[in-house]
Amino acid sequence: MSMGISSPASLLGAKAAPSALGVRARSRVVIRLSRHTRTRRDARTCSAKGCFTASRAVTNEADEYSMRDERAYVDPGRLRVASEPFTGERGGRGEDNGLGRAFAKSVGALTLALAALAAPLASPRAAHAAKSSTAATAAAPEQKYTFNPNLIKLPPAVTDKFDAALDAVSNEAQALGKGIKAQMNDPWSVEDVWLLLVWSYARTQGRRKLWDKLNENKAEDEAAFDKSFLGWLDGPMKAVWFCWLVLYVHDVFSKILVIPIDDLGFDIGVYILTSGALAIMTTSRYLPAFLETRFKIMEVALKTVITRLATIAIGVVSVLNAGVCFGLPASSILGVSGVGGLTFGLAAKDILSNFMGGTILAILRPFTVGEEIFITGGSNFRGSGDPSVSDYLVKEIGWYQTTLLAKDTKPTTVPNGFFLGTNVINVTRATARVLIVDLRVLYQDRDKIYTICEELEEYLRGSDLIDSVNFPVRVNLTSAKADCLNIQVETHIYKLPLDKHLKAKMKTMMDMMDIVDGHTSGVAYPVEVQLETLPALSGKK
Repeated sequence: MSMGISSPASLLGAKAAPSALGVRARSRVVIRLSRHTRTRRDARTCSAKGCFTASRAVTNEADEYSMRDERAYVDPGRLRVASEPFTGERGGRGEDNGLGRAFAKSVGALTLALAALAAPLASPRAAHAAKSSTAATAAAPEQKYTFNPNLIKLPPAVTDKFDAALDAVSNEAQALGKGIKAQMNDPWSVEDVWLLLVWSYARTQGRRKLWDKLNENKAEDEAAFDKSFLGWLDGPMKAVWFCWLVLYVHDVFSKILVIPIDDLGFDIGVYILTSGALAIMTTSRYLPAFLETRFKIMEVALKTVITRLATIAIGVVSVLNAGVCFGLPASSILGVSGVGGLTFGLAAKDILSNFMGGTILAILRPFTVGEEIFITGGSNFRGSGDPSVSDYLVKEIGWYQTTLLAKDTKPTTVPNGFFLGTNVINVTRATARVLIVDLRVLYQDRDKIYTICEELEEYLRGSDLIDSVNFPVRVNLTSAKADCLNIQVETHIYKLPLDKHLKAKMKTMMDMMDIVDGHTSGVAYPVEVQLETLPALSGKK
């Protein structure tokens, strides 16, 4: 309630001290000095037990007053003044209503009395709060060290300039984005077909002509052109041409058939799909080389796995964003993808088996590109046991299939699911090649067996071609056949290229046969005894 305080006659025309009024500091009290004049006095601190709401007056030229309430604590017994209500505005004439003033004084007195009763109840709580705050302050340990996470703090002027530069860049980026979006939503016209024709010519013939001009010495080298950047551009340029073709057909036929073009972002969605395709092509081409040069990842299989995961992520994000631009919620796209994936998986389990086989090959890496493997043959597959095949050379490991090169240089395509159920021997990762030789000795030379075995073992252990440190050297009499005694030699030759390995094997076998010939009386040729049935003797004499 807004209250006015009428001072006794002794205060008229004088400056009343705030302490005489029993008012706390920073409060405002309106003291009536005359019938139409009011002034403010700052109340000072005192031990008040009651409270009231005084009014702060603002005087304008028309002698009208607008009041704002402030709370002050006053002892009604010490103040001994009457109170009267102030209205929101008072006219310049100042005609008082006796009945209204009496009612206002009564209400003011009642308010002051209630405030005096409520003050003792509020004082203990305030004292207890002050005491608790003092105790908490005393109990808190003194903080000796402070930590500022901003180790480097720029001056305010530099910070302002930096923020302004960032705001400028942000504004430019937003303006550029708006411009690109407006350009993408710009509808195609019928005469824009020239752009499709020029782009198609640049893709089909322009790339090749530019290659021939830049590489005159390799003009006829098709393989070099396919591996070059201009050769790789065929895929991205084809994706852009297809994107423009779809937008051209969409916009032109919408005009011809008078179909209103929707505002669901069809153009932006198509551009997002095209951008995703370009990103996938770029990632597939340059990410393996980046992993090799930047992170020193030399294994082809590991680079293949990382590249595949990156392309899958880019494809999923592109499809989801394009679907949202087409007006499809992301949850609906994921739901349809889940149901469609389950149906497709049940209908094409062999295809998924090949894809899973390719993924497992990339993760487990039983063989990599450039290695030689030995594979057992199947009903419709040539195995390594075929003399024209020998060990397969791995040329490429794809998503769905693996390309192998046989000994007869015929490329062989094998579905990746085939490797999930067959044994594969990695010949390249072998550290040595085993050599097992059977030497025949005549029975009449059996007393030379120990000498022959010792010299053969000594020769093998001292040979530079034999790995006798990591693998055993075994020379023993293993069997006694009908026509000879058999000495078996088991050893390992160091891993060498195939042509050098065959020469090393030949030299080792020749040296061992020389040792055997030096201690035997002759060559133990195989002897085959064949009994023929004699014709029955006739009864002739």
